[in-house]
Amino acid sequence: MASRLFAFAASLALLSLLIPSAYGKTASFTVQPGSNNIYFSVDIKYDGEIAAVSLMQTDSPFASGHGWQPLQHNYATVWRYDPKDPTLPPFSIQITDKTGSKLVAKDVIPPNWKIGAVYNANLA
Repeated sequence: MASRLFAFAASLALLSLLIPSAYGKTASFTVQPGSNNIYFSVDIKYDGEIAAVSLMQTDSPFASGHGWQPLQHNYATVWRYDPKDPTLPPFSIQITDKTGSKLVAKDVIPPNWKIGAVYNANLA
């Protein structure tokens, strides 16, 4: 009986290592030079492989009904957004990893963002 319980516990421990979890994931976002209200570029540090990134404006009158807007992969870990209309932060950023999981950093880029500033977030 004890050996079965031990084997079961060991199996659960192994599975927890093999199955990726979003719990406790964090990311940092560094606003890149050249960013302004009609162009936004961000360097994303995330412990995982990023497949796609999207941005949602919280307060912009232009953003109503637009929802998540895709960013373009620029180079390395830098992503950019070229909107049709001026942007108005705060911005939430959604990371889609290679498994298809979507993780959100809500309002991570504040209204008064600065070029070169690093904004850290817990992903949900």
